[in-house]
Amino acid sequence: MSLTSKGWRMRGLFLITGALALAACANEVPPPNTQVTLSDSIIRDAESAGAVQYAPVELNTAREKLEAARREMQDENNEKALRLAEEAELDARVAQLRSRTKTTRDAAAAIQASIDTMRREITTRPTS
Repeated sequence: MSLTSKGWRMRGLFLITGALALAACANEVPPPNTQVTLSDSIIRDAESAGAVQYAPVELNTAREKLEAARREMQDENNEKALRLAEEAELDARVAQLRSRTKTTRDAAAAIQASIDTMRREITTRPTS
């Protein structure tokens, strides 16, 4: 065996070892338990804010993504699970904001209607 041949074999072995190490690192994403818990909490907050009524599409999308994240965690696809759990959080936040916007607009409309009624009553009162 010549020195040149041995050198090429060592380089090949080094490259293979490096590639295996990189592959191992890529699979070492820990289970996204914290993100799943956070996403679940935000979904519940969105439900409390009225998302079932005011943002059902976004809420259902968040629920579906969170369930998909849990399935990916069971299959140990933690990187995909993390991405899905993060997307679920964002969808739930959108649902929550849409719900709060709608309830705020409804409250503002009710207040405006009350003001309009008071103005009419004041202007139609008989003067003594």
